[in-house]
Amino acid sequence: MATRDVDALWQDLAMENEYRNVDISRLLKKSMAMGGNAKKAKASVGRRATCAATHPNSASHRDNSKNLKDEESFSLPKVLNRLAAEQRSVRKKAALALETQFLNDGTEQQATQTTATDAFAEMAKPLFKRFNDPVEKVREVCIRLSTKCFAVEEDLLRYLPYLMPAITNRINSQYGYDEENQVFSRDQFLHDAFKRGRVYVADNQVTRIKPDEPSEEIRLLLLGLVDAVLQNAFERRASSILHAYIFDVLLVLISGIHDDFHEINIASCRILATISNHMVSVMKHFTVATVRTLMPLLLHRLARVRVAVVETIRALVTCPNVEKCKGSGTEAIVDLIGHRDENVIPVASFYTAEVRLNYFAKLDQDRNPMVRRAFFAMISDWMLNLPDRYDHESRLLPYLLSAVSDEDLNISGDALKTLEILGGRYEREHGEEVIEIKQYGVDGKNPTYNYRAPLPEPFVAGRPSLGTRLFVRGRARRFLNPILRELANWQDSTRAHAVRLLKCVLVYCEEAITVDVHSLVHTLLRTWGGDHDLLPELRQCAELAGRFAAPTTYLPLLLSRIRGDSDVVVPTVGGAVSHASQIEVALQVLHCLLRGSLDKMVLPHVPEILDTIALPSILDIESSAVKMALGQVLLHITKLLERSGSDAVTAFFLERGRLTSMEQSYSRIFDIAVVVMASSYCSAAVAEASDVLKHLAALESLMSIDQLYDKYSSSLLLRAIQSLQDILAVQWSPHSSAQLALEQILMSAPVDLLLKQGADLNNIFQAVLLPTPPSTGSSSVQIGSPSTTIAREGNAKKSRGAREQKYEQVLKRLMERVQAVLQRQGDLSASSVEASYVEQWVDFLSATEATAA
Repeated sequence: MATRDVDALWQDLAMENEYRNVDISRLLKKSMAMGGNAKKAKASVGRRATCAATHPNSASHRDNSKNLKDEESFSLPKVLNRLAAEQRSVRKKAALALETQFLNDGTEQQATQTTATDAFAEMAKPLFKRFNDPVEKVREVCIRLSTKCFAVEEDLLRYLPYLMPAITNRINSQYGYDEENQVFSRDQFLHDAFKRGRVYVADNQVTRIKPDEPSEEIRLLLLGLVDAVLQNAFERRASSILHAYIFDVLLVLISGIHDDFHEINIASCRILATISNHMVSVMKHFTVATVRTLMPLLLHRLARVRVAVVETIRALVTCPNVEKCKGSGTEAIVDLIGHRDENVIPVASFYTAEVRLNYFAKLDQDRNPMVRRAFFAMISDWMLNLPDRYDHESRLLPYLLSAVSDEDLNISGDALKTLEILGGRYEREHGEEVIEIKQYGVDGKNPTYNYRAPLPEPFVAGRPSLGTRLFVRGRARRFLNPILRELANWQDSTRAHAVRLLKCVLVYCEEAITVDVHSLVHTLLRTWGGDHDLLPELRQCAELAGRFAAPTTYLPLLLSRIRGDSDVVVPTVGGAVSHASQIEVALQVLHCLLRGSLDKMVLPHVPEILDTIALPSILDIESSAVKMALGQVLLHITKLLERSGSDAVTAFFLERGRLTSMEQSYSRIFDIAVVVMASSYCSAAVAEASDVLKHLAALESLMSIDQLYDKYSSSLLLRAIQSLQDILAVQWSPHSSAQLALEQILMSAPVDLLLKQGADLNNIFQAVLLPTPPSTGSSSVQIGSPSTTIAREGNAKKSRGAREQKYEQVLKRLMERVQAVLQRQGDLSASSVEASYVEQWVDFLSATEATAA
């Protein structure tokens, strides 16, 4: 070796394809190391230098050798032999050579080179063997090249016995199939223990096992190879050759579903959907287990993963089972909605907490419209095309109705079209029922309900068809109570979704909602004040309920709540259970229900409503919200009477069987309006009360509100004075209804009328401003400790002082009004009775000031 010529060494290098790009110095060092001593190495270096001096054209010779190598034809057997070499670098270079030859589309190949498909028969087995190569580049090239060849290969059966073991060996799926329970389980030991009675351990609680293939990209390429094989077989209608390997393919795909890489999840889902569409006879046995495996991915953080899973579940559930005339995966629908029959209790629930998740509810409220669109398309497909759809219509219908109220107009429009199709099919299947309803003309002709009022969005086109309404009505009662419960949910999004769904149910059910009005009213009372953002939607629901429920149905529930007859306190979502908040909510719900009802149905109940809201326990409440709600109800009733006129008497007679006069109702309206107007702390309520008086004056054909005061103030003033005298010593409050009515009448009623009641006014002013001192001879029983007695006396003194100050202000304003009127009339003579009242009032004020001094 020491005397070996350098030119001969270069000639050998030029003839070896494997060592084309190896550095020359490295080869020389390797050759000299074989000599065995340093001297030979030095001699070799010297000879190399001498040779370089002797042959100055060695560089040009190397260039010629490189060109010769490029022109040399590609030797596939040599590359495949080097692909099986022990050295990693050799295998990697062989893989790169294959990549350059077959996979780089931009490379210009010579005409003498064989194509990949022609050479695949020779290189298939060597490629499959390299699927387990420790070098990632080698595995990548082999899988990519195999995928390219299998995409166009005609004779798949020739290679499948070698390909499938190579793939399954590399993926090494840990999952097994339990045919009895229809589930895929990873840990067979734990699963067998569970079947024997052990508490179930979820897959996410078991220690995760790292896959044998560490590279995510390689695992994705392996799934691409499986997809290429399947697509080729399906295109050639040769799916039968895959029957022997389909179970292994399914286990590989189940591993892909549990993979952490989202692209692998998506690829696995798409392959499963393809198998479900082309291999029905095989896939129908695994659809339920596959859907149960896919369910956790419905909560994936990426929207496109959720979309892929939804589309796959759609295909799996609809995979036909012709023998049973059903979708082979429909048993998994119950698991998807988290439902279990009430009479079924798993043994494990006695030992550990059981959590059931409604995946459809999560998808229904998904923030991504693309996910919701795919989900609602799946529901529509199942409702229309499932062979056993009748078994699942009541479970799926709520989600279709939810799509009707979706924010996306396209989703809403598609859902409405689907419901119309379902309604048309219902009419064809129940022809006798529909024909009978149409022939008798009872649809929409019930005089009790308000059919003609416009419907809220998205029902701007009018009432749904008869078949659609009948279809929804027959199934709505199964899910109405869960909707009402969700109105009190702690999550804002859930409450918003529930109120939109309730609105759709009310539109489709119409008068059929009457049987559930008691539950609906109770729920509205609980949830009305919990979320102010939902109030507009809740008002629409209350109006719809009023349109399709007779007042005789909901008025007893609300009026008893307003009167306080019920001992049950209805807690609201916000937690407020005060008496004022309960009355406010009840009045607001009553107002919305009355707005939806027909006038002729409300008229017979006007006296009862007025008697209830005129109770002192309602008018005495010091709350601007209550006064505002009271003004709204009163204004609605006044406008109703103004529109109806004399029909109110007729309606009352037809309802109660006896005649009545509306004068008492008008007097009630006036009394309530006066009290509300005196509530100066609520300007909105004052404006409502002012409108009430204007409409009441027009209703009674009076020219002005003063004439209204002239007609009703006398009786109201007497009742107010009598009530104040009764409560003066113990229950007086500046915000009591009697006190507010007295102040408002003294400031607004005609002076002549007030002077006619001067004696009664003198009595009340004297009782307040000049009280009779208690008798010294009388003794009272002292209850409690001396400190309690002193505190009680102090509170009484403060209350008496506030009362005297309040009446002093009222009396001063009254005197100013009376004196101004008398001056305009020029009647201030001493003999005048009116002047004597004024003098007495002056004496009261003087005595009060003297007492205070």
